[in-house]
Amino acid sequence: MARHDVEEEMKRFFVDKVTDPPVLSGEQHKHLSLVLRARPGDNVILCAGDGYDRICTIKDIRRNETLLTLREKVRNESEPDISVTLFMSVMKGDKNDLVVQKATELGACEIYPVITKFVQNHERVVKTERLNKIAAEAAKQCGRSMVPIVRDTINFKDIPCMLGGFDLVVFPYENARELSLKGFLTAIDKSAVKSVAVVVGSEGGFADDETLALTNAGVVPVTLGKRILRAETANIAVLSVVMYELEQWR
Repeated sequence: MARHDVEEEMKRFFVDKVTDPPVLSGEQHKHLSLVLRARPGDNVILCAGDGYDRICTIKDIRRNETLLTLREKVRNESEPDISVTLFMSVMKGDKNDLVVQKATELGACEIYPVITKFVQNHERVVKTERLNKIAAEAAKQCGRSMVPIVRDTINFKDIPCMLGGFDLVVFPYENARELSLKGFLTAIDKSAVKSVAVVVGSEGGFADDETLALTNAGVVPVTLGKRILRAETANIAVLSVVMYELEQWR
């Protein structure tokens, strides 16, 4: 059986650090021992956010902790070579949940919920603790070695000054006409891109002053075509295209 198939059968646990010997405690221990009914001799994968999977065997399950034996440390092949940060304008209902889940599967490293001018007042309370749990579950499901961080909600005015640290900024804008997303990404030197910011608007798009703030910061707006996309669709579609064009789907 191929290593990938073997690893898919193992349960994945994310930890802040891997001790020597490795130990699982707290909720992770309870989940492994009580919910999954694991037994000594079973194998699990520990991930500490450093790009590696640590394949471990359960040595002993005690009352308050599970003792492990480290078998192998291997490079995780699911993580992208680039760091992508998503600035998603806050959406209504469970759409934030969906975008966080899919952004995690697509390889985003960091997610900022953003309050823009057209975000409604009743949508402005974002449960980031819940979103981080969704990101963790999605990271386990898709075999990543790190969990994207969902940051506390920020206001749009904070974004322009944050974008200078990125090699590339992707800004889909409903009123852009001349430059397509594909044309924009095709023209860049892909080898020079290590960090990407993706800025996506709300259901109502961006206000004129918000668009002006981004363009004044040197950001080039791009069009996604003539069809009007829902906000959640736009987030997922743009991330997919960015990952594909920057050769992260290989």
